[in-house]
Amino acid sequence: MELISLISVIIGLIVLVYLVCKDTSLLIAAPVASIFVLIFSRMNLVESIMGPYCTSLGNFITKNLLIIMTGSIFGSMMGETGAAQDIAHSMTGMIDKIKVKNKKFCAMMILTAVFMVLNYGGISGYVIVFTMVPICKRIFKEYDIPWHLYLAVHSFGSLVTQAMLPGTPAVQNLIPMEYLGTTPSAAPMLGTATALVFCVPVAALYCYFALRQTMKKGEGFMVTGSRINETILEEDANGSEEHGSFIKAIIAPVVVLVLLNVVKLNASFTLVIGTLTALVLYFNKVKKPMDGISKSATSGAKIAIGIASIVGFGGIVAATPGYTMLIGGLQSIPGSPLIQLVLAVNAVAAITGSASGGESIALETFGQHYVNMGFPPEVLHRLTAISSLGLDSLPHNGSVVNQMEYARLTYANGYKHIFWIACIIPFLAGFVAVGFYSMGII
Repeated sequence: MELISLISVIIGLIVLVYLVCKDTSLLIAAPVASIFVLIFSRMNLVESIMGPYCTSLGNFITKNLLIIMTGSIFGSMMGETGAAQDIAHSMTGMIDKIKVKNKKFCAMMILTAVFMVLNYGGISGYVIVFTMVPICKRIFKEYDIPWHLYLAVHSFGSLVTQAMLPGTPAVQNLIPMEYLGTTPSAAPMLGTATALVFCVPVAALYCYFALRQTMKKGEGFMVTGSRINETILEEDANGSEEHGSFIKAIIAPVVVLVLLNVVKLNASFTLVIGTLTALVLYFNKVKKPMDGISKSATSGAKIAIGIASIVGFGGIVAATPGYTMLIGGLQSIPGSPLIQLVLAVNAVAAITGSASGGESIALETFGQHYVNMGFPPEVLHRLTAISSLGLDSLPHNGSVVNQMEYARLTYANGYKHIFWIACIIPFLAGFVAVGFYSMGII
């Protein structure tokens, strides 16, 4: 019974991935996949949908609806006030001055660096999307870079800053501390070596060849950027085409950064203050601010509900006998103990679609067991954090859904970049890190 349930969970995940890749609404795809799992796990449909599914969905809405709505409003106002245009214009001027032949790749790498700085500074992935999309879409259009490559830039920007580089305040780097008694800077050389020697070069090469492939096809921005271009046209219609001061344009994002990281203010209130800051600075540029706020709030709410539906599927999975069997069998994974750890964290993260879930469950299950075997807690901390960011980014991951929805991209034309950069590279990074540890790098 448990084995059949586990198989149904895996097949249900495949069904979910297939449906979302076919552009099926998340509000339909998640319940359909959930019902499939429930039938083969021989669980009560009504009780399970009204119980684990709705509970998980509701919990996500409670925790994240305001963040996503206010983030959507902030991103929209950055565009309508002209602040995003001014930042993008200043960045394109800087890129133009750099004497390189491939301006498109140069632009992608500079934007990646901006993502890294924001991410390493502790800015939530949900917030970064709303901050960077208004800027990226302008630069991508300026250099005629295929819009689907935005997902490559975003994935690369968060690849090493959430779990590999020491000291990051990202939740993935903080959870192991609760179980292992470590610090955010645990195993600094191990994480840094994995990031700089393996992940960064490989991801940069991927971006280079992905861009090169589109250039050979003659593909430009509009092929996959037609939907996001509509928002650019709307912003230009509402705002001014004249470019203003870069310093003035970055004040609102800087306010958000300071309030989040220094003052430690609630993210939703921070984004509201950031929005108000932008509106005050550009009070003469937005003709009907409430129209834009209402539209972007509605858009944000739709995104939140779609993500919550996927989280509901995760709640169903966690309630199945197959999931219980998976957790109970983590320690029986063949191979060396540290390889077991890497595989176990990835397995749970893949099933739940959650990096923090993969970490918490794996460490709860046998974190102390590895400590008792003599492995340094700092090494376990870093390996767990790195591994949590591997297979968590499958299509049912909430952050992935958020990226796709807000960037106006479909899984069919853009998810492959997330798969390679946010799934495969960090999955392999776990094994690379084990190799570095065996060489004495900690």
